[in-house]
Amino acid sequence: MPRVSLVNRVAGALRDAGVAPEECLVVAVSGGVDSMVLLAVLARLQTRLGLRLHVAHVHHGLRGKAADRDAAFVVAEAARLGLGATVTRLNPADRRRGESVQAWARAARYRCLDAIAERVRASRIAVAHTRDDHAETVLLNLLRGTGPRGLGGIPPVRDRIVRPLLELSRAGVEAYATAQHVAFRADASNASDAYRRNRVRHRLLPLLAKEYNPRILESLAALATLLREDDAALTAQAALLVGEAGREAGPAVWLGVAALRTAAPAVARRAFQALFQRASRGGHALTRRHLAALRCLLTRDAVVRLPGGFEARREGAEIRVGPPADAAPDGRARGRIPAAEPPGDVPLRRGIWTPWAPLACRVRVRRVAADHIPSGHGNPWRAVLSPRLLEGPLSLRGWRPGDRFRPLGMSGEKKLQDFFVDAKVPRQERGRIPLLLAGDRIAWVVGHRIAEDFRFRGRGTACLVEVEFPDAVSAGAHTDHGA
Repeated sequence: MPRVSLVNRVAGALRDAGVAPEECLVVAVSGGVDSMVLLAVLARLQTRLGLRLHVAHVHHGLRGKAADRDAAFVVAEAARLGLGATVTRLNPADRRRGESVQAWARAARYRCLDAIAERVRASRIAVAHTRDDHAETVLLNLLRGTGPRGLGGIPPVRDRIVRPLLELSRAGVEAYATAQHVAFRADASNASDAYRRNRVRHRLLPLLAKEYNPRILESLAALATLLREDDAALTAQAALLVGEAGREAGPAVWLGVAALRTAAPAVARRAFQALFQRASRGGHALTRRHLAALRCLLTRDAVVRLPGGFEARREGAEIRVGPPADAAPDGRARGRIPAAEPPGDVPLRRGIWTPWAPLACRVRVRRVAADHIPSGHGNPWRAVLSPRLLEGPLSLRGWRPGDRFRPLGMSGEKKLQDFFVDAKVPRQERGRIPLLLAGDRIAWVVGHRIAEDFRFRGRGTACLVEVEFPDAVSAGAHTDHGA
């Protein structure tokens, strides 16, 4: 099978990105080999694809006369190709205190490219990242600590940014430069191991290729593609959830708790991100710590402080994300959230969903064979207990002063109040948590810990206790005939 030429692969990448004839592209050119090859190839494709090109060079003001010579070289090459060029000079003194040079340079560079594109009425900005850059970014994000989006690396298209060389190796680009006599300039800083990216490039990737996987670049790029596709699908589900169950009111956005509870955790996290992006107008991002705190709002009334002076606050059946407000929508003063008043004992029958109003949930107990216990390790709303649970009458009730039980794994009893303190359950939330009782003994502090006395030993028949958060809990329990 004949190899596709580099020029044709770039043409295919542009088509895949949706670049149409007569579009104007700003070509970001630093003067290095990658960007000069991109410029040379786009110039060759200009007539064939009906493109209009404008060259942009960002002078970061960091390398003195060497950077001046880079700028002059790029302008001269653009003139030789008959293309217009813009050079923008940055002032390193504008960097914010505490901001790294690399982060400042990257953000400032893209702002400049956007400004140039606006001025020349360009619809796209072409940059020269290669597959090697892609793999380096994946590893850097992994080492720093990231989620699926970070492991997705560099996207081939982001807004109006297109990366036509992203599927090509740096070695292939350099080979094209040699074969086609493409002139370029070498940046001495790229050889320095003072920067983490350069250490990954010069040390880590060669080691991985030599000792573990000679096709590490292709493997990392393939992984990134799969994760980007998965992330896009989950993000689309989250957007649908927010679109159907969310609303805007003034400067805040609201989303129903029930919709978040029924969503998969990966979708719920992205829904929280979407809510925050809408409330903050895209000015900030949430960390894993913020997202973990936001999940707590699904089970309790609380306030979570968010970046940029924003907050998320549980208010009844909804979560509000926005700037702090002086008063709740019903006019009550902000401050301590009133404790819930739990109902008295609620009888619970096997196989029947029984509502628990304070937590807007319902609970069911059913008997299952040990080999038919559904998977769900780590789900706090499902518990597998001993069949001894069915020896006495079952009921749900709230916490009462003096309650004691023997938490799983402990040799002695513990006051439930002390358990709540250790579990960091706010005082105002304790009455919302249902206790599953067998007779007068606590078998499960629902969502938290089962009692050692009702531990399932793994053989025979078990009792499966499940908690659901339906959109609306019916006034009475209903029978599940399949139980």
